[in-house]
Amino acid sequence: MRIERICPNEAEALYACQKRLDAETQFMLYLADEREFDKEQLEDEIKRNFYIGAKSEDGEILGYVSVHISRLIKIRHIGSMVTGLVNDLQQQGIATQMFNETIKWANRKGLRRLELTVITTNKPAVNFYEKLGFKIEGIRHESVYIDGHYFDELYMSMMLNQETEYQTDYIW
Repeated sequence: MRIERICPNEAEALYACQKRLDAETQFMLYLADEREFDKEQLEDEIKRNFYIGAKSEDGEILGYVSVHISRLIKIRHIGSMVTGLVNDLQQQGIATQMFNETIKWANRKGLRRLELTVITTNKPAVNFYEKLGFKIEGIRHESVYIDGHYFDELYMSMMLNQETEYQTDYIW
C-alpha cells in the first residue's frame, strides 16, 4: 500500500473509490447511487485542492483525504477535509499515515486550521480524530438524514502554524 498524492489523471480511480465508500458506509455524505461522475470537474478539483490516497500496487485508490481551500481571501487559510477508507483497510494505520502526510502538507502550505465534520454516532472516527489532535468545536443538530432518522454532526478542527496556544476562553 502506497500513500501518495492523487493526480488529476487518476480522477476515474478516485471516483471509483468514492462510489465504493458510498456503498460501504452510511458515514459518507452521498448515498450509493447519488454521486455522479464529471471527469473534467473532478480533475479540476484535484488540481485546485489537496488529495492524498491509499493506493494498491496496481494503482487502485482504496482511501483518500482531501483538503479543499476556498478561493475567498478571508477564509483561504482554512482547509476543509473529507476522508474515507474502505472497510477492509481500517485499523491498520493507513488513515493515520494519510492524515500525517496531510497535516505536514497543510503546515508547509501555511494553513491556520484544518476542519471536518463527523456524525456523532461514528465513535471510532471521533476517537481517531481526537487522537490526531482535532478538537470538538461544536455540534450541528439534526444535520444529516439517514434511513428516516436525523443525526447530529460534530464540528472538529486542528489549529496549525500558531506561535502561541489558541485562546478558547472568550466570553460571548
